[in-house]
Amino acid sequence: MKRKIITISLVTIFSILLWVFVSFSGEFSITLNLPTQVTGVPENLALSSISSHEVSLSLKGQGWQLAQHTLGRDPKFFIPSPQKEGETSISSRNVLYANSWLSSTLQLAEVSPEKISVKVEKKITKKVEIIPVLSLTYKPGYDLVSQVEIDPDSVEISGPESVVNDFSFLNTTRVAVDKLEKETTLNLKVQNPDYLTIGTEECKVKLDVQKIVDKTFENIEVKKENIPPGYELNLSPMRITIVLRGGINLLSKLKNEDLKVYVRFQQALNDTNGSIEPTIEIPDFTSIIDFKPKRLEYIIKKY
Repeated sequence: MKRKIITISLVTIFSILLWVFVSFSGEFSITLNLPTQVTGVPENLALSSISSHEVSLSLKGQGWQLAQHTLGRDPKFFIPSPQKEGETSISSRNVLYANSWLSSTLQLAEVSPEKISVKVEKKITKKVEIIPVLSLTYKPGYDLVSQVEIDPDSVEISGPESVVNDFSFLNTTRVAVDKLEKETTLNLKVQNPDYLTIGTEECKVKLDVQKIVDKTFENIEVKKENIPPGYELNLSPMRITIVLRGGINLLSKLKNEDLKVYVRFQQALNDTNGSIEPTIEIPDFTSIIDFKPKRLEYIIKKY
């Protein structure tokens, strides 16, 4: 019984193979839609435009031959580059020689488009900034506490002069990260526009995320600025208290000297209320929650 099953199986397989062989021996027609690729561009030139990014070939031939071009292959339609600057119209049929993958035993019935315009220009190189495209959210009580660090922060681009000059920066691909609560490093792909070659395809982006807390800075001296000769400006009080909000690690490193508090002589001279509000300059990525007193009394003396 077992032997009989093996015999039947072999006969079945042979029959299928015979049917495939006979079927593929006949003449068939197929249409291939192939991406175009310009080859042999001179070193000092660069491709800046091509009128069609795809060529459609209608082919006739034996099934076996056509199968070689459709099964397990990903052919392109190659177009030899013009050797001088400018735009050139090229006949699709006249560049079939550059496509050696195309068997001479196949018959070309139709090609579309019949003509393709190719433009090459002077090739230039310049450096542009990389801009990360990020969508970030943070866990409650956390936030970004410094500028986003990018490594590298710029990239060399090269290509046709008219295209290169259109770019002053390159974006990264967009990345979304939710519920951030600690320092995080992301690897981002740099977008590569058509007709350009870029020096690096990836950059690292560092996000300094910390828990947000409040810290009180007491007895900060109020400085007096722009006092003209022959005048004196006395303030009361001379020191104030400031409450800052920011990243826990950032605030822990700050000292009173890192906060600048001052008034200008002209403020007092122009004042009509008898008191003036100090100007407070604080480090980036911090915010003022409160400060006391809000206004300072003053006396202007002239010698």
